[in-house]
Amino acid sequence: MKRGMKTIGLLAVLLCAPTLATTMGASPEPTSQDSHVVTGTLEELDLSTMSGKIKTDLEQTVAFTIQSPDLFKGLSVGEHIAVRLDNQGQAIKVMATTLPELPIPEK
Repeated sequence: MKRGMKTIGLLAVLLCAPTLATTMGASPEPTSQDSHVVTGTLEELDLSTMSGKIKTDLEQTVAFTIQSPDLFKGLSVGEHIAVRLDNQGQAIKVMATTLPELPIPEK
């Protein structure tokens, strides 16, 4: 009987955990509908104004605001990156990317 009650108690805690996390201030990562990824070269990064710009591979410039300077720690202008932006244009995730090495064409 005690073992059954422990199991029921454990299940209750596990089922309530997502609700508790949300009410305690934890927010889930935005879905693809709430954000989009921009890939290109970091063209500007100004932490004093919390803003930056990326030049995409299609030569378009995309401006963004910075939510957390820690996202750009260790990155510098000129690097190829992918940035997840929310609908307000704030950077919510940054990933350094590398360009794939293409084989040298044979003659």
